[in-house]
Amino acid sequence: MVNMENIDGSWQSILGWLDQNASSKKTEYIVGKLVIAASTYFVWQERNNRLFSNTKANVEVVSEKIKGTIRLRLMGFKFKSGASNQRLLKKWNIVPSESEIDPG
Repeated sequence: MVNMENIDGSWQSILGWLDQNASSKKTEYIVGKLVIAASTYFVWQERNNRLFSNTKANVEVVSEKIKGTIRLRLMGFKFKSGASNQRLLKKWNIVPSESEIDPG
């Protein structure tokens, strides 16, 4: 749901992408950083639940937690109008009101 196809899933690849895009203000990179942060948090939380609470969630449940958290965070952003931002919002199933779009 974010254009990170060139990342192979290894920590080295993820950290390399973060290093290249850490200071970027482009929406697609901000969303990518949110995906990495939320994924790290919820995978760590799942690890702790399995170790200390003896509970397990399947991959789909953890994935939906990650996507739901990112979607809620994106709903609080003000986006500049533009085709790429509109595509991103559509991917995340967000329909902005006119007041949420910054024309400049």
